[in-house]
Amino acid sequence: MLQKIHDKITGWVAGIVIGLIGITFIFWGVETGFGQESYAAKVKGHEQPFWSLSTKIPLQEVNRVYQNQLTMYQQQLRGEVPQELRTRLQNDLVDSFVRRLLIEQHANQLGYRVRDEDIRRAIEQEEMFQLDGKYNDEVAKRVLANQGFTTASFREDVRRQLQIAQVQAAISASSFATPAEIERAHALQNQEREVSWAVIDPATLEAAITPDEKAIADYYAKNPQRFMTPETVTLKYVELEVANMGGDVAVNDDVLRAEYEQQKERFVEPERRHARHILVNVGQGADEAAARKKADDLLAKAKAPGADFAALARQHSEDAGSAQQGGDLGWLEKSFFTGPLSDAVFSMQPNEIRGPVRSEFGYHIVRLEGIESGKQKTFEQAREELATEYRTAQAEKQFTERQETLAVSAFENIDNLDAAAKDVGATVQTVPGFQRNVGGGPFASNPEIIAAAFSERVLGGENSEPIELEPGHVVVLRSEDHKKPAQRPLAEVRDEIVRAVKREGAEALAKSRGEAALAKLKAGTPWKAVVDELKIATQGPKFVTRTDPDLPDGLRQAVFSSPKPAQSPVYDGVAMPSGYGLFALSSVRVGATAQAPEQRQMLVRQIEGGIAQGEVTGYIEELRRQADIDINPRAFE
Repeated sequence: MLQKIHDKITGWVAGIVIGLIGITFIFWGVETGFGQESYAAKVKGHEQPFWSLSTKIPLQEVNRVYQNQLTMYQQQLRGEVPQELRTRLQNDLVDSFVRRLLIEQHANQLGYRVRDEDIRRAIEQEEMFQLDGKYNDEVAKRVLANQGFTTASFREDVRRQLQIAQVQAAISASSFATPAEIERAHALQNQEREVSWAVIDPATLEAAITPDEKAIADYYAKNPQRFMTPETVTLKYVELEVANMGGDVAVNDDVLRAEYEQQKERFVEPERRHARHILVNVGQGADEAAARKKADDLLAKAKAPGADFAALARQHSEDAGSAQQGGDLGWLEKSFFTGPLSDAVFSMQPNEIRGPVRSEFGYHIVRLEGIESGKQKTFEQAREELATEYRTAQAEKQFTERQETLAVSAFENIDNLDAAAKDVGATVQTVPGFQRNVGGGPFASNPEIIAAAFSERVLGGENSEPIELEPGHVVVLRSEDHKKPAQRPLAEVRDEIVRAVKREGAEALAKSRGEAALAKLKAGTPWKAVVDELKIATQGPKFVTRTDPDLPDGLRQAVFSSPKPAQSPVYDGVAMPSGYGLFALSSVRVGATAQAPEQRQMLVRQIEGGIAQGEVTGYIEELRRQADIDINPRAFE
């Protein structure tokens, strides 16, 4: 949806507007005056009248987004999310909601409004609401219902989003880059630095690390979250698939014959014609008159007594796809051709030669080889196609009816799936050990299934609502035998701990050796002597760019952040995931890469975009500085 809104806001400002919105509006749904204390924050902008109350950000809305983000991180980390990261996610999330509410209040105060037509257009362009490329109201309602939203609340979300975009676009609209800024950015972009570098790889040092029992026990005690059993449930579900229905449908020939009579025009095999052609290409910038003359000459040769059209095509046609076949286009329906070429081929008589016929490709000399008249398929010929369509329609009807029955029965029998399964003629299936972080069974890591299986409602013993995995495929599930994470016994994870201690010890050793080597370099010891003592390979000196793939990422950033050398090299080091990197920066120059107009324009947009982003961010920060904001410190407890 953000992309669709982006497409409606023209210019480079659009990218900044969308980039700073922060929270996908589908999860928003902020309301005021809830009359309860379950809030994540209360916000009152400085422009609000003194008698107005602060607007509450409902905790359940923030928590819904937080749970989605938490599930995503659990899947990426394949385990529990560390508390430090959880806290940062929570703080960042509340801050995003606060920022959004502030600018929304500001937009209302300034009188920004959104037309109903703009809201309608934004919603209809959302791909998840479309069927066969067009907006479908029933699809939209079903998608929103599955996510727990009404059409009205979603429209309000879109209105807020567009209103906020207007304000941010207005803030950004005056941003521009001076010629000096552009030239400086170009110089920095093309800067090259001469550098030698070497990396101390911790993997080469692990053999020197031998952890004792105390180190192993201490690591186990200090890192309990690393050695937890996964959170699991026994997942039970009832599944309906339209692909598995309709097999028992009896096909009645009288019904099929009636359909045949109603749709008889569908079963007409169109006329086909067999043609050959000789093409004279007329590309961009070509001499039209010369091409026409060449085509006229070829037409004359083709019409000459005893002429071999196929031989002429092989020798002169510029259609790479048919020239070697003597210009043979095969048997084709009229829909294959377009414009004048179609009119020509389907108005000719067998053995007739016509041309030159102009098309978007050039001039054609055409010979008609034969005609195959269109004919009506008999009922017997069309029967199998009609029967397949009938079974499909009946399967879809069965699926719709059973889906409705499943939803009602699963709700009415909220504490078990057996009745619902019986009502729809299905069986209750089971996935033991279904994990919060990676899922399991046929659902793998499906985020919708994981979110439902570990939702408060389902963990509390209720059936889920029907979940649409794709059109024509739904499940209702419940969770049993919920097992929370528990620390695994030390004996079970001892080998993992030994590997972790050795790895961390090797990383620390690499860093200490690297820092000692850096001190020697800065004290005047030659580069070669230092790296030889470390017994590590060195690369360079060579000039590298900001995108040079030879430099490790962390090292590249340090090299291009380092001050320029004066008379002697600049030495520095940096700890990286791949080890400790040392480098010697000896020279800096600006590359001579020419800047094409389109590249320069892209650079201008990037610079202006960065300036605009800074202005929008600063504007929102000022709104925040003057606002009255109360963050609930116990929101996520």
